[in-house]
Amino acid sequence: MKKKTLMSFAASAVLALSAAGIPAHGEAGLFMIGDINGDGNVDATDASAALAAYACTSAGHESPLYSYQEAAADLNGDSNVDAVDASLILCYYAWSSSSDEGAILTDFLEKNGFKQRVTEEEKAPENNDGDGSPAAPVQEEAPPVPEPQSFEYTMPRIDSEYAEWFWVGDSRTVGMARGIDIDYIGKVGAGISLFRNNYDRICQIRDKTVIINLGVNDLDSGAYLRLYNGLPDEFLDNNTVIVLSVNPCDGNYRYLNSRIEQFNSNMANGLDSRITFLDSYTFLMWNGFATVDGLHYTDGTYVDIYNFVFDSLNAG
Repeated sequence: MKKKTLMSFAASAVLALSAAGIPAHGEAGLFMIGDINGDGNVDATDASAALAAYACTSAGHESPLYSYQEAAADLNGDSNVDAVDASLILCYYAWSSSSDEGAILTDFLEKNGFKQRVTEEEKAPENNDGDGSPAAPVQEEAPPVPEPQSFEYTMPRIDSEYAEWFWVGDSRTVGMARGIDIDYIGKVGAGISLFRNNYDRICQIRDKTVIINLGVNDLDSGAYLRLYNGLPDEFLDNNTVIVLSVNPCDGNYRYLNSRIEQFNSNMANGLDSRITFLDSYTFLMWNGFATVDGLHYTDGTYVDIYNFVFDSLNAG
């Protein structure tokens, strides 16, 4: 492994990119589907909130829901909050109340023919390389950094130079890839289904450091623990497997931090001994962090997270 850190780039990154005024990458993906009131449960109260919003908009009034609440309420993904969404919430609540398994709402929706945020690569047919081997994992291409309006210098994309590192994550990993040349599978709004959908490909990885950066979009620690602890011995014994903590929010999304802290605690205490939990959440709370929308980080903070992983791995 090359002993190179990106810390020397951090200061210039913050200066250059703060002047650029970079917007959030992709859509805001930080909410729990169905949990409109943000209490950590999907139940009849949320169904009532969806119906109340539908009644307002049907009467020509403005929806009483914030934008992130509308995103959480739109279960069938048709960009409307109506009686169908309220009915789905009630059906899920009844199903989860009697289910002995980890009742993740996105799984429930897919089982009943609904799928959130279908992307172009998901619409494309499955392909391979012609010899029966699976095709390379599809990556969501990070958009280019826009030209700054009041600053002449544009920071080049950083080459991480760690070919043996492989990341699996959501929009926060995609955002990191905008400024750091990492090898990854990632998608905006991704949750546990991203790992499940790429399970066979991920399990074929050997002799790499696999850094998993998921959980923020579906904070169900039990489901993630069952998935990670059930990984094949060949995968766990032949890779360095890292689970990165779900990292903090600020602004209008700060209320999620208590749920994130509980999720991180459950993961830290429940993972297989062959899986390393890295507490980047505590590091960022101590070090400080900046977001562009309360959900997604500035490039300077992504560099800090990358360096935290680097320093943690090199410290053993």
